[in-house]
Amino acid sequence: MAEDLEIKAQLENFENMLMLRNYINRMLKYDLSGTHLSLRECQLLMYIYQHGQTGTSELAQVFKVTRTLISKTLGQLMQANLIREQAHRNDRRRVDISLTDNGIKQVVAVKKQISDNLQSMDATKELLRLTEQVASLSQ
Repeated sequence: MAEDLEIKAQLENFENMLMLRNYINRMLKYDLSGTHLSLRECQLLMYIYQHGQTGTSELAQVFKVTRTLISKTLGQLMQANLIREQAHRNDRRRVDISLTDNGIKQVVAVKKQISDNLQSMDATKELLRLTEQVASLSQ
């Protein structure tokens, strides 16, 4: 009987985590709607913004996707003049990726849009409730 209650509680927690993930994904898609960026493109830009420069292998490892997928996405960002590639100083086989001035402006605009949307959303209470439920999972 106690085991059944524990399993039921775990299932409820799992459902809450899925709801939170889906809610955050919807919120991010809404936040990105005016930017013409995909969620993956935005994630890569934010990572590069935070780290200054990086490489394809590092991005693939961090985001747990293939280097091919990262390369394809980086190619799109390069065409949009949001990132640039430079040969690494010490290792000619390696290419460093950094943001262009346009890329920095885009990241700043996205961060502002997300912040503005979070402040104006009616669903903030729901997000806080779900966050508290997820936090209780670690207890």
